This record gives sequence, structure tokens and C-alpha cells, in this order.
Amino acid sequence: MTQALTSLDRALIGWECERLIHHYAMLNDAGQFHEMAALFAENGAFARPTDADNLIVGRQAILAMYLSRPPRFTRHMITSVVITAQDADHAAGHSYLSLHTAQAEATPPAQADLSYLIGAFHDRFVREGGVWKFLERRGSLSLRVGG
Repeated sequence: MTQALTSLDRALIGWECERLIHHYAMLNDAGQFHEMAALFAENGAFARPTDADNLIVGRQAILAMYLSRPPRFTRHMITSVVITAQDADHAAGHSYLSLHTAQAEATPPAQADLSYLIGAFHDRFVREGGVWKFLERRGSLSLRVGG
């Protein structure tokens, strides 16, 4: 029988999963795609906010998609993160994002593009070998600002 989660268990799961969301954004912005793809379960799935109907399945396929993109300078602003622990090894989450970009060769402080995107991620998490991973990360867009 599965033991009920305590408030502390739920808080720790929430912290780990929220940290995973922020770590993903930082690795993405840094262009560290191998490390970013490692945040997904081996059979994890991902749909970009700008291509929400195209679910890419498998860590290696997710990595290949990111490596095939032209370089760009990005900053993902993540807010309103809510994590729901389902059991000791599964959780779900929701967060908002604002994506700001600049020319690939830009050096900080870079001149940001006038247009940016606002959207969300709906996540499912799984704990594998004691480490939380994305099982599914589905992005969506709500607003296109400017340009």
C-alpha cells in the first residue's frame, strides 16, 4: 500500500520540481542543450510553446531538435509555478513564461527584440533513481507582444 505524503514530502517534491523548471530555463538560455535534455526521462516528451501540437518523444529526439535550431540569445522568465505532488514518484506542474530574444551574436547587455512571447508550460514529473525528471513538458502560447 502506498503511504500518504506528509506536508513536508509535498513541500520537498514541490521544491525539487520547481527547481527543475528553473534549471531547464537557465540551461536553455545558456545553450547547454545536452545538460538540458538530461533533465528529461529517457522516454520523456516535449512540445515547444511555439509548436504545441508537435510532441517530440524521447530524450535523444528532444536533444536533436534543440541542436538543429539556429543559435539565438534568449532569456526565459518563469513565474507562477504551481506543483502538485501526486505520490512519492509523480507530480504535475504549471508555470507561465515570457520569452525574450536578441540577435545570436549579442553580448550583454544586448538590445532585446521588440517582440516577445507569453505562454505556459504544463508539466508531468517522474522520480527516477531518486532524481526528478520531466516526463512530459507541453508548452502553449497565450500572447505575442510587439512585432
